[in-house]
Order: sequence, then C-alpha cells, then structure tokens
Amino acid sequence: MEIVVGIDVGTTHCKVVAADKKGVLVFTAKRNCTSYTDEMGMHEQDPNEVFDLVAELLKEAICHVGERNIACVSFSTAMHSLLAVGSNGEPLMRAMTWADTRAGHYATLLKQHERAAEIFAETGVPAHAMTPYCKLVWLQHERPEVFGRAEKFISLKEYIFYKLFGQYIIDEAMASATGLFSLQTGSWSAAAMQLAGITQDKLSQIVSIFYAQKALLPAMRQRLGVTGAVMFIAGSGDGGAAQLGSGALLPNEACFTIGTSGAVRTFIHSPITDARQRVFTYLFTTHWYFTGGATNNGGVVMQWFARLFLPTVPLAESFDRIISLAQESEPGAKGLLFVPYLNGERAPVWDAAATGQFAGIRSLHGVCDFARAVIEGVLLNMFDIFQSLPNSGEVEAIYGNGGFLNNAFTAQLLADVCGRRVLLQKDTDSSAMGAVYMGMLAVGWLKNILDVKQFIATDETFMPDAANHILYKAVFDRYLELKK
Repeated sequence: MEIVVGIDVGTTHCKVVAADKKGVLVFTAKRNCTSYTDEMGMHEQDPNEVFDLVAELLKEAICHVGERNIACVSFSTAMHSLLAVGSNGEPLMRAMTWADTRAGHYATLLKQHERAAEIFAETGVPAHAMTPYCKLVWLQHERPEVFGRAEKFISLKEYIFYKLFGQYIIDEAMASATGLFSLQTGSWSAAAMQLAGITQDKLSQIVSIFYAQKALLPAMRQRLGVTGAVMFIAGSGDGGAAQLGSGALLPNEACFTIGTSGAVRTFIHSPITDARQRVFTYLFTTHWYFTGGATNNGGVVMQWFARLFLPTVPLAESFDRIISLAQESEPGAKGLLFVPYLNGERAPVWDAAATGQFAGIRSLHGVCDFARAVIEGVLLNMFDIFQSLPNSGEVEAIYGNGGFLNNAFTAQLLADVCGRRVLLQKDTDSSAMGAVYMGMLAVGWLKNILDVKQFIATDETFMPDAANHILYKAVFDRYLELKK
C-alpha cells in the first residue's frame, strides 16, 4: 500500500489526487460543482449532486491506482455549509454554502447580543452570515418548517460520510469552524447552541482529523468497486488542509492565498482569540490551531475591473492586461486609493453590507493608476487581515499562492506592502495536498506535522524593497482611515 488518495470537495469543483510516499502525484481528476444562487444572497448546492461527484471521483481514483495500493483516502472539504436532514438522513433542503449571505441580518443581531463577546472568546468564530451558527438562527426564523423537522444539522462533508458509512461524524477542525464549538473544552458549546436554538443531539459526534473508518456500507462498496477494506480518514476543512499543504507550519510563517477570493492564515499552538473579533481561531488538531481571515474580494475584483474598464479585452487576457497597465503607474498609484469591498466582506470587518470605494481621484489619474490602485487595494486588504493576527509581529516569511499572486509583479508588490519575504508557490493545490498529508500522518508515513516540510517547494523568493515598504506604510495608514 504505497498510495494516499486525497479528496478536496470545494464549492467550485471537487478534485481527487493520489500521491506516493515521496509526495509525487500519480493521478488527478476534477469535476465542476453546480451552485444555485439568486439575488437575495442564496448560494446552495444539492447534497446528492455533490455526493455523486465525490463517488465518481473516488471510483475513478481507485480504478486507476488499484485498491490494493491504497493506504487510505483522506478528505478536505469546504467549511461552513449547513444542511438539515430528516430521520432517515434524507435532505430537507439544499445545503447553504459559505457564500450564502441570507443570514446577514441575524449575524448582526448576534453580534449585538449581550453574550456575543463571551461566545466569540469561547468559539473563536466571528458572527457572520457564512457561519452555521448564524445560518441556524436564520433557518429557525425563516424556514421554521424545515428547522422543526430536522433530525440533524450537518455539513456537506458529514452528509458524504453518512452516505458512505451510515454514521454522523464531524472532524474537530470542521466542528471548530461552525461557531458552535468550544476551544476550551473541545466539545460543543452550550452557550452557542442555546442561542442557535438547538441541542447537542442535533449535531454530529466530534472526532479527530485522523479518525479512521473502514466499514463502508454494502451499497457503497458496490458503487465504488471496493472489495477489501479501504481505510477512510476524516481529514479536515479546506482551511486547515490548505494551511498544512502550503507548508507555512512554523510560528514565523504565514500563508497568503489569493484566487477568486483569498485568505491569510498562520498556525499557532494555543487558542488565542482576537479581542476585536477581526480574525477567527480554529482548532486543527491537538495543540495545533490556525488563525486568520478570509476575504470575498480577491481575483473577483480584477474581473470586475476588466468588465468596467476593459470591456473589449477577452476575459482570458484581462488579468495580464491589468498587470501591464498597473506597471505603467507608480507605487501608491499617484495617491489614488481603493477599498475593495465589492462583495461585502468577511475579515477583518465581517460585514456582508460593506461596500467598495475609490478615494483621492484627480484629473491626473488614468486607467493605469486605477489598475494599480485596484491591485494595491486587494493587497492592502490582505495586509489588514494579516495585521490582525495575534502573532503577526513574529511572522518573517509569507508563502504566497493562488492565481492572483502567480506572477512577479503582484508577488513583489505583496512583499513591499507587508515588508516580509514572499515565497511564491506556483500551481500549488494546497487543499488537496493537505488532505494527502493528513492521510500520510494517519497511516504513520509521517511522524509529526512538521515532517510535511520535506514535500514543500517554492518557485521564487521576493524580498521587500525598503523604500517601497516605507511608502506603503503611509498608504496603509490612509487605507485604514478610509475604510472606517
């Protein structure tokens, strides 16, 4: 048994990878996921459609690498989904994903509750429309017939495991991201459950990210083409998996990922929470926590800029065109400043109603300055999240990945804004590889989490330009004043 299979169940697509003991990929496959949306903030996925994709990918991987060669299958899954199921495990609704904003009003009410600070200190999760904690309150008030019929409230990942094994379990990392989990006790929070209007019997059993299960239901064995006892590992949510897969494992390292959206994260070894509730703190596994924040406004801001300013440029060419234009401006974009809250915002403001803005517009500004200001605004927002981390002062190195950073200009700009060296990781599938590394840890190929470092490669290193960093300190001060 020389292969670990990793499944990454994302919002946009599901992906399977298979790697050998040296971390070398021997197989990959991917399928697109369907989301159902409307103008009222709905963002849902059909749990059976998602499960069908996972089963299809699993069967394909098992057939390709051979069942006898598989040491285990391990999972990474998008966090914050919520699904109500009935007494026989049947879905009573489509799953609300992290991108569903309909609970925004109730998140605001929960922020104002007299116990809000107490619950945040216990759970480490800011009240926001994306969290299951807030979604439950929305469901109770807006869909009482579903809320009342529900036997369990679970995530898409829990539904997948229920379909495979007939068992309701949730790994500790996914549980921690719900807003219903106590960092102090490692169990469900009585205070958060009370405000959410549920009792513990409505939630799944919490297990380790290394929890192993072999007892596939007979129908699932037949569907996947499994004849023996393949080991399945619970794995974690995609945030923890991506942090592990990035290789930013030490207290002086952080990971910046910017794709369509973005995230800043770092590992810490005690459950420190931010008194101002700007960033989250989630449990990963025993003595390992990760703290950080996600943004709605990464590469999607570039897509908006292209539609508005470059309507004749094909979308596939627009990113490179924006970079080219921005390079014709100067650091600081001649005083033009941009707050990129075009899609509301998660960290550090946790406000679904937040809006974007330009400031300092003068007649001297041209499209090149607007292009640079937009790019700088995305990175200033990421730096704002970074500055909110409890250990940001210790961080010396940033592991950068995602399409937005996949070029020398934006990577260097990130180094200049943050004043840290940036280790660029091109074509890194950190969530899927994080699932693989958790599998390696579970079967004993790796002895501790730091052993993952042996597999981590970076393509290029960017050192901050001292003069530009001084300039961006002043720009950042203006940015903070503008976004108040």
